[in-house]
Parts: sequence; structure tokens; C-alpha cells
Amino acid sequence: MSATTFLKAAHLFLRAAPRGLSVAVLIAFIILNGLGAWQLQRLSWKQHLTTELARTETQPPVAVDTVLASEDPAWRAVTLPPCDIVQDRLVTMNSVADGQSGYRVLAACPAGAGTILVDLGFAIAEAKPNGNVKKPVGRLRAFEKPGLFTPPNNPVANDWYWRSAAEMGPALKASSLRDDYFVVLDLKESDFAAAGLQQGAMIAPLTNRHLEYALTWFALAWTLLFMFVAFVLERLKKV
Repeated sequence: MSATTFLKAAHLFLRAAPRGLSVAVLIAFIILNGLGAWQLQRLSWKQHLTTELARTETQPPVAVDTVLASEDPAWRAVTLPPCDIVQDRLVTMNSVADGQSGYRVLAACPAGAGTILVDLGFAIAEAKPNGNVKKPVGRLRAFEKPGLFTPPNNPVANDWYWRSAAEMGPALKASSLRDDYFVVLDLKESDFAAAGLQQGAMIAPLTNRHLEYALTWFALAWTLLFMFVAFVLERLKKV
């Protein structure tokens, strides 16, 4: 096909294509491909995170101050100074584990010049453990932002739905509570037990379906384009 023939065919195609529909299809095509590209970026991020989690699982626990001063402290195993668990200095946060509603029992433990939030575990009924943890061992996790539909905390009513250092600090009577990372206590390694208290998740279960999502978005984009082309070609036959 010569360049002249191609340009003539393209001109006829563009004349037969409804302008409004063409613009809408172009915008949708760009958006769908953009979503596919974004999922590929998420795929790369998730692969890196999975690799990091696997690496941290084999590392021995290190003093929390040392780990927090490192470049990437998330999910690292850490040790804490001895921590007193006092009943009137606990927060029970609404949570769900394995399909069961319950509570995350949270305390504040010493960490450097300040304190750090410690997730003692999950309880189906409100638990108020008490005692001294002589050698706390756990894993660091980064604070998560509340979701779009996460209810707000109500400190006055002692009703909690997400970890907030600013709001929980006063309730825990903790000074200088860190707002970047918290610790999930390893009950067995810390030799700490309390009635009704279950081990919290030490490692987040990661699913990686981003490639599947990316291919879906790309497929939708190109299917839309092919349907548009077929529609315009059908109009040309009637001219």
C-alpha cells in the first residue's frame, strides 16, 4: 500500500468516525492503558516487598534502636527493653482475625528516648493482660493510614479502629510515642502469655495478582479499540 493510498484510507476512516465517540474512545483507551501500566509498577513493588520479607525472616532480632536507625526497618525482628504491661495503660482496638471479630490489645513500651506502640496480640473478648515482659521480641511494622471507610477513633468512648500515635499516646499514658513504626510482639519468643490472648500476625500475607490485573486492563483497552475500529469500518461499508 502506497503512502497516498494509506492517507486516503485514513482520511475516509476519520470522516466516518463520530467525533464525540472518537474522543471518548481515545480517553478511555489512554486511561485503561494507564491503569495497566500502574499495575505493572505495583507488580514490581510487590515483588520487591516479597523479597524483603523473605530476607527479614532469616535475620536474628536486633535492638530496636539499631533497627529503627537503619535504612529499611519494616518487618525486621527486634528486641526491646523490659516492658511493664499495666491494665489501665492498654488500648483495645476493634479488629478481625480469621473471620472473627475481636480486639487488638495495644501497649506502649520503652524504645530509645521515647516509647513505641506494641501489639500484644488478638483477643475475641476484651483482654487486659498484666505483667512484666523481661525480654520483648517482635517485628517492626509501619503504621498504616486508615481506609476510606474506616470509622474514626473515639478516644473519649475508648472506641478504636486504627492505630494513631497522636490519639493513643494519651490513652496509653505514653510520652513521645513513635508514629512511624510499631511492634508486633512474638508471644512465644518473649515468654509472655495472658488468658484469651492470641498471637498477632508476624508476617503480612501477601497476594500478588498485579500481573493479572495489568493484563486485564490492557485487554480491555485493546478490545475497546478493536470494537471501535470495527464499528467505523461497518459505517464505511454503508457509505
